[in-house]
Amino acid sequence: MIVLVGDGKRPDVVHAIAQVEPLIREFADAVTLDLDGSLDLEAAKPSLVINFGGDGSILRAAGRLGRHQVPLLGVNLGKFGFLAEYELPELLVRLQDAVAGRLPTRQSLLIVVRTVAGGATDERIVINDVVFQRSPSNRMAHVYASCDGAPIADYFGDGLIISTPVGSTAYNLAAGGALLQPELDALILTPLCPHTLSLRPLAVPATGTLRFSIEGDDRLTVTMDGEGTRELAGGDYVEITRAPMPMTLIAHPTRTYYDTLRLKFDWSKRTTVSRP
Repeated sequence: MIVLVGDGKRPDVVHAIAQVEPLIREFADAVTLDLDGSLDLEAAKPSLVINFGGDGSILRAAGRLGRHQVPLLGVNLGKFGFLAEYELPELLVRLQDAVAGRLPTRQSLLIVVRTVAGGATDERIVINDVVFQRSPSNRMAHVYASCDGAPIADYFGDGLIISTPVGSTAYNLAAGGALLQPELDALILTPLCPHTLSLRPLAVPATGTLRFSIEGDDRLTVTMDGEGTRELAGGDYVEITRAPMPMTLIAHPTRTYYDTLRLKFDWSKRTTVSRP
């Protein structure tokens, strides 16, 4: 089954899907539309998901796939289009190749985030990042970080971002963190306004267990992929491990990841200096 995902309240999304749907039905046995987000993608177990929208909607679609990750093709109807590598005309030309599995793919790690707070345990798959931030009532946030039991640092400041390679172009980048090539098996820890200026972004292997503990009377919040903010207090902790399954994005057949960086960040432009 192939699922076409998009926001049915957006006219551009509805128009794009209306162009793709009759074409894809010519060579696909089962096609399902999900324009309101009501379909349980993880339970439906599609073979391919085509997402119409921006990068944020791709991340939501990947999150809805949960532990049943399948190839995900993004049609860019947003502003940035870093993950959504296809424009609508390009998809129409390569639609049969997409259905047949003949387009290249790129896999990026996902993480499992286990939160233990107030005696309750919660676990979820995260795609982009985990963000610790000081609560409004606290002037500073303390986050004690360790990897496989070995202490890393006491992050003392406004907070801390733990980002996947895919998420490294989002909040992590805005906070001064480095970009990670999406196929790297690594995470990056980027402090937010650290009190100790020597604390700098740190890339670590994704093979271990990262633990972030809250101690004493500290209170702060944790947010995952920009959603589900919850409060943490002394004695609570968050553990992060690599998920057993990666996210699979259908890549553009004629552009590399570095081509996309140059295109989206204007790295390929040179300033022409006029001489008198």
